[in-house]
Amino acid sequence: MATIHSIQQFIGSFNGGTRPNRFRISGTSPTENGQTLFPETLCTASSIPESIIGSIPIPFRGRIYKFPGDRVYNDWTVTMHDDTEKNAVWGFWHDWSQKFNSHENNTASDRRHVSNFCVDLSVEHLDHQTEYSTKVIRLLNAWPIQVGPIALDMAAANQLSQFQVQIAYTHYTYQYPAPAPVSG
Repeated sequence: MATIHSIQQFIGSFNGGTRPNRFRISGTSPTENGQTLFPETLCTASSIPESIIGSIPIPFRGRIYKFPGDRVYNDWTVTMHDDTEKNAVWGFWHDWSQKFNSHENNTASDRRHVSNFCVDLSVEHLDHQTEYSTKVIRLLNAWPIQVGPIALDMAAANQLSQFQVQIAYTHYTYQYPAPAPVSG
């Protein structure tokens, strides 16, 4: 790694950095209407999902040697604003999860075609000056496992209601797109 001797070298070394508030999440529902799952104004927080390589501990003569194990993908969480249009956003997530296990009957809509209810989702981390993606993560075979509560509180003035959705997926892929063209 090069030694940095000036503030200009420091500033130039990471090109302004990335910002946590510059992201876009996209995906469409597995239903007939193909509803957008993450309208930009309603998805307020998330993360780039983590992946963990497990450790296999092997004791040997008083020491523990660790070998790389299998990769595990933890569930992924997004925070959504609630809406007033007949709870379209909150209700949509519940309707989708109900295809896997209904509230009333405790059965799936059609267990033979569960994969029909899974979708691929994209998480894009955007450049701090443009709409260009600096990294794109695709979550494959995703589906909601938990639709969180909407907190109700008479003392909560000047706030919008929010809820979280926890999403399971089989694995993800990632890419780093080519740098955005520099305008002169």
